[in-house]
Amino acid sequence: MPPEIWKAYAENSVWFIDPRTVAIATAYREHFKCPIIINNWHTGGSLTMRGYRPPDAKTGARLSQHRFGRAFDCHFIGVTAQDVFREIVANFAKFHAVGLTTLEDVAHTPTWLHSDCRVTQKNEPLIV
Repeated sequence: MPPEIWKAYAENSVWFIDPRTVAIATAYREHFKCPIIINNWHTGGSLTMRGYRPPDAKTGARLSQHRFGRAFDCHFIGVTAQDVFREIVANFAKFHAVGLTTLEDVAHTPTWLHSDCRVTQKNEPLIV
């Protein structure tokens, strides 16, 4: 959650997040047995827009899944984005069961992973 949304809504900020994104992030943490970092501004870091992005955010595309609370970008402590991507694709059914539908190709995002739960009506990952 960006700091300005947290400041305005505090715990009610969950109103803006699709619960499937939380389930996906939790499944990642449990599967890879390591912390994942989405935003870190609350601990003094600089990451603020890797989860929900408000409509007026300058970051990302106008109709990004982030703006609907259905996407997050993250990195994994101790595991490369490429290894994570390969493992998720190889075990897609497990992650699809909690809502994952789409990944961004790590060739374009070599240090982090984009995940979202847009409707695709597919049983295999949509790679964008």
